[in-house]
Amino acid sequence: MDKDLSQLRRQKLAQLIRQEGSQSGVARKIDTDPSYLSQIMSSKGRRNVGEALARRIEERFNKKPGWMDSDPDSHPYLEVVENIGDTLTDFVMIPHYNAAASMGPGEAQPDEDQINGHLAFKSVWLKKRRLNPRYLTVIDAVGDSMHPTISNGDVLLVDLRQKEPIDNRIFVLRMEDQLFAKRLQTRPNHIINIHSDNPLSPPFEVNLDSSEGVTIIGRVIWAGKDL
Repeated sequence: MDKDLSQLRRQKLAQLIRQEGSQSGVARKIDTDPSYLSQIMSSKGRRNVGEALARRIEERFNKKPGWMDSDPDSHPYLEVVENIGDTLTDFVMIPHYNAAASMGPGEAQPDEDQINGHLAFKSVWLKKRRLNPRYLTVIDAVGDSMHPTISNGDVLLVDLRQKEPIDNRIFVLRMEDQLFAKRLQTRPNHIINIHSDNPLSPPFEVNLDSSEGVTIIGRVIWAGKDL
């Protein structure tokens, strides 16, 4: 196997392991022995992510075909965990919080200091969208109520400055100390309809003036594609 492709697949696998929270969790999802993943992720690289395994990983994690082989430079972000070098001067580091915007039952809001590494976004890409890095954060999506727009495990870039609802845009909400990523439809008198893109999840209505348990955290700008 080509050395660059082998390293790329190993990096993508490491990303999924961080998102899932454990190597064994990923192994269960892809029907693979955890020890085999350990050999792949070891510094010696005794094993590689083969073609069949790469496609199975994409399928089980709802990734597009070829995601395991896609060059990070083809995306607006390049994941970097540590040891940022001079070659990344065109990138801005955005904190990746140990938080999950649920598209289902909700996830508890974490403490602000729970940072799980960083993602490096291209400066040019951010400037074109007039995004200020100081007010950006990255979290993971959990659940399928926003499928197919957002899939379980997708990385969400959130602009914390955008707290006013915009019709038909996706926002991260805190409702009773749970985080949700939902599409908002605005109505008069500060009423919003909270929608899921999955038709199996029914919408519901909230009055922002009287619903003390509902707070708009920020707008979802990107989830593997512009939103």
